[in-house]
Amino acid sequence: MNKELLQLLDGAEDKYPHTLEQQFPHVFNKILELWGLPAINQYFVDLMLHTRAVPRKGFPPKAAKEILDLSLINDEQTKAKEGTLIGR
Repeated sequence: MNKELLQLLDGAEDKYPHTLEQQFPHVFNKILELWGLPAINQYFVDLMLHTRAVPRKGFPPKAAKEILDLSLINDEQTKAKEGTLIGR
């Protein structure tokens, strides 16, 4: 378990992306590299949508859920930094 990412997730072990870390380390590392930067939003979009000319296999459901969860956490953290109210 990557301590840096766990800290970025405020210690929420239930949101830790074990599947991404184990099966897609390049994606895991890129998310860690971009966390908190504006460029991460486009990276999440590129991961979840078909944006290449060559068809891709896609992610297994568990990995896709981890990407979505990380995207939502990042969005909440960004809004909290900006002082934007988060609707629930």
